[in-house]
Amino acid sequence: MDGKVAIVSALLVGLLISSGLAVFFAANIGDDDSTGTGTGDGSGGGSDGQQVDRAPTLFVGPSNFTWGDSLALSGWVVDESRNTTIVSANVFTAESLTSPSLQLSTYADERGVWTILLPYDEPGSWVVEIKATDAAGQSSPSEMVDVALNLPNEELVLVTLRYEAPAENESVGLVTGELVHLFKETCSVEFWPEGQSAIEGFVNGSDGTFRIPVDVETVARLGELWVTCGLYDIKSRNITFQLPIPVEPPEEAVSDEDGDGIVDMNDDCPDTPSDEPVWPDGCSDSQLDSDEDGVTDDLDQCPETPVGAIVDGVGCAESQKDADGDGVSDVGDQCPGTPLGEVADANGCSDSQKDQDGDGVQDSLDQCPNTFPGTVVGPDGCELVQWDPWDSFVCTGSGIYPIYDLNQQYGYPRNSNSPFTCEVSVSEDGSEMVVDSNGIPNHDFTSTRGCCASEQNYEWTIPLNPVNDTVGGKEYVPERGQIAIAVNGAPLFGPEDGPGGDAVALHHKYYHEDRQNVELGICGGHSGPGGTYHYHWDMNCVYWTPEAGQDMTDYHWTLIDSSQHSPIIGWSFDGYPIYGLYGWDSNQDITMVKSSYQLKSGGDGYDGIDDWEYVHEMGDLDQCNGMFGPTPEYPDGIYHYVSTPLSGSTNTHVDTDGTTVPMVGFPYFQICYYGEATGGPKGGGGGGPGPGPGGAMLQAFPDLLLDEEGKSLLNGENIGAMLIQSAWLWISLIALAYAGYRRRK
Repeated sequence: MDGKVAIVSALLVGLLISSGLAVFFAANIGDDDSTGTGTGDGSGGGSDGQQVDRAPTLFVGPSNFTWGDSLALSGWVVDESRNTTIVSANVFTAESLTSPSLQLSTYADERGVWTILLPYDEPGSWVVEIKATDAAGQSSPSEMVDVALNLPNEELVLVTLRYEAPAENESVGLVTGELVHLFKETCSVEFWPEGQSAIEGFVNGSDGTFRIPVDVETVARLGELWVTCGLYDIKSRNITFQLPIPVEPPEEAVSDEDGDGIVDMNDDCPDTPSDEPVWPDGCSDSQLDSDEDGVTDDLDQCPETPVGAIVDGVGCAESQKDADGDGVSDVGDQCPGTPLGEVADANGCSDSQKDQDGDGVQDSLDQCPNTFPGTVVGPDGCELVQWDPWDSFVCTGSGIYPIYDLNQQYGYPRNSNSPFTCEVSVSEDGSEMVVDSNGIPNHDFTSTRGCCASEQNYEWTIPLNPVNDTVGGKEYVPERGQIAIAVNGAPLFGPEDGPGGDAVALHHKYYHEDRQNVELGICGGHSGPGGTYHYHWDMNCVYWTPEAGQDMTDYHWTLIDSSQHSPIIGWSFDGYPIYGLYGWDSNQDITMVKSSYQLKSGGDGYDGIDDWEYVHEMGDLDQCNGMFGPTPEYPDGIYHYVSTPLSGSTNTHVDTDGTTVPMVGFPYFQICYYGEATGGPKGGGGGGPGPGPGGAMLQAFPDLLLDEEGKSLLNGENIGAMLIQSAWLWISLIALAYAGYRRRK
């Protein structure tokens, strides 16, 4: 360790002596964009290599319950780890509207489904506050749910009757029967013999049977039977009843030949079997067929069969069967397995079952609701097509012609080589995709001050099987060199321009430039040294189609179709795709994806990358400006970067015109590599990746290492190389300091 310190100290002293040369080189700095060729092994850190852990999303099912149902509130959550998500409920009553009278919680299962049972069985209403909290302590917004247990439908009691004569040598007989009511335990019965006081009966509340003792020697034969039932809706029924006591000879008005207690003049079934109870019309269930379906009421489980319908042995027609109990008969039930507790529509389908195009994706998640039968679809309900990464490129084959440099139209020098042809060819070479292009975009463009764009001879390789970078911090992309390739064959650059400021912030008038004028043109691109056309931001115009009366001069990123997921617009050198600005949120809904960067306090972009800070989960993307999730091309999910015109920050900025504007979406494409950046340029104009922030010093001392025996790997040749590289570093630092000095003046 002491040896290393000594060597580095000696080098720095030598650099201080030789740094006077920096003034000469500083005077010659001023190219539009740096095109260094280093690897940019930054050590500033970045994403931790894991999928972003977002707060859970909560959904609550029906909360209106019928009497007899359990108050089982249910729903589901969407989260990275569903079965570690806790769903909690605070229950408020009319007596306690400020503090909960009950607090309950449960875990969601692997599918995200949860159920909380409220311990109430009496009709009433409650307000329940529900929220979901994941293992990281992140919570969903609270859902306030009105819960109601409705009053039961208490219909008028039904009564069957029979009479048991007194035993031999006794005078007390029994009027017995059965009560049919929702709350049998609330029922009371009385027999009022004609002209006499009432005789109270005894009711078995568990089975609804009753008995009334009558002394045949003292009680009048004819009377009124009164039955009163109800827990919340009390109703009474009275029935004329005659004790079937033999009389010689029977009078016409009180004759009861079958002895069922209903006088013959009121008895519709005069031959009732002696051991069967009867209804007030004198008929027992074995004598009745109320719906005339051929099955007597005592055997009929479907008592209201439509006229003419064919029934089974228990009196049920097909139209009356309802296996899933959703209230829709099996004949018309298009969803025969409706989950218990879910409300079905007229077709017997609940929201979780509906799939109108029959593609296997429920309507609530289906973004292509009219899929042709037999089509294989992804989790979004849209057709899955055979797709390969090279299918994302445009300008292949015979290319696209004509492409115009509209420089002169915007007041810049004319490009005498215009028009151009956009040409791209893609091939597969083992585990890599090889892309050759002439660097001309597939749309009309402007070279701006860097006039003028010219055809290049590019060749890039892109890994087809990205490997996540799991060693240390993420590698930074070049500040000013090529970081990725667009699908039209033009390169994407880092966010900074030649003077060292943020080219995009300058484009949006975030600060005054006093070093070198740099301007971006159509679609956030322009030309740099050697006529290399490249993009600094946006680039969503790659797939934009002008409408009638429009051309490329009308383009603005707000014109991009916001109703569908954006396509792939580029490929990073680590093999991961770069998508346009619209993607899917956790519910598979289309949303504008925003970055998680904002200007530091007092920053305006003049100092480039140094003026920006990353705020975790402020936007949708991680520190590299990417995210993991499904896309149309990768329905099972893939890590991907996003072209971000805007930031998720709520902060604003006052531009040089005095206008308050939203925060632009730094770093616009990406700021570091999530995977191992083994791809990149293999020749042609523009150069390769340069050092990222914090990476220059690592490059200046590449051999300051120990071998396996602990010996220094430094030698004379390496020290010479280090001196040259270190001198380059100091020259760069002094040039930047000089630029800052000029600005302060």
